Amino acid sequence: MSTSPLALKSNVLFSLRNALRAEDFVEVITPTVRKADLGPGRRIPVDGGRSLRAMIGPALRVNLEHHQRVFEIGPCYRPENPDALHAMEFTMLDLYAAHEDFDYLLRLAEQLVAPHIRYTPQRLSVAGHIRDRFGIDLTSEPLGDLPQQMAAHLNLSDQVPFKNVLGRFVETELETRSQGAALFLCDYPLGGDEPCARITPDTIAVLNRFELLVDGIEVVHGYEDEPDGRAFSERARAVDLYDDEQALAWEAIDAGRIPAASVGLGIGIERLCAASAGLRDITPFLQSPQF
Repeated sequence: MSTSPLALKSNVLFSLRNALRAEDFVEVITPTVRKADLGPGRRIPVDGGRSLRAMIGPALRVNLEHHQRVFEIGPCYRPENPDALHAMEFTMLDLYAAHEDFDYLLRLAEQLVAPHIRYTPQRLSVAGHIRDRFGIDLTSEPLGDLPQQMAAHLNLSDQVPFKNVLGRFVETELETRSQGAALFLCDYPLGGDEPCARITPDTIAVLNRFELLVDGIEVVHGYEDEPDGRAFSERARAVDLYDDEQALAWEAIDAGRIPAASVGLGIGIERLCAASAGLRDITPFLQSPQF
């Protein structure tokens, strides 16, 4: 690296804040100690029956009541074993914009990230790859027996939850295509681990969701929010991801304080810094680890 990790991270944060302010986003701060608890091993507990947040949203989303475009850059905590790409404490940028669509979010993601990576991002349809591999067109067909076919293709038991099967499929067949490149994976199928994404209009089982991979590393994820509260809660509960925070957000939506139509985006700051430096290691950007 020609600059120190400290200076590189500072430059990335400065650039992201400037770009978002130019797009009329305002920066807010939400609590790091939260009510949400998804059970043993899913959150880091603290005193008083609360937990450290594993992600910034949806507490950020409720701030759409006060401004139509909001973002936060701050720490998140996950009880996982640290390695070159994971840490128990890391930094996220999350944002929400009201009354915007999926195409807007993709353009915004590219605008934010492109100055910091060496590649021009390309796009790849997950649903299109599934159609070519299994002959199931999720734009016009339901999942059907795709979970069983995909599990058999990966030599997994058909008892493995589809969200895990899909994750393994994407990891083994699509993430590798981002080596030496930046790749937006779009058109994720219904049933994965992002229940808050809207079903793409005029499709049966495709979601308005994407991930940006750089050199095989997920750096960004984004989605258009599911505007139907019942559909959202049913899909979130199906993958054990409905918690107190999401319930509070939907209370605000049902009360008319915030719009149901919005888009959300998350960027792993240390991962973006690593991609910018051409590294597959976030640890140089985890400042003061001795504490």
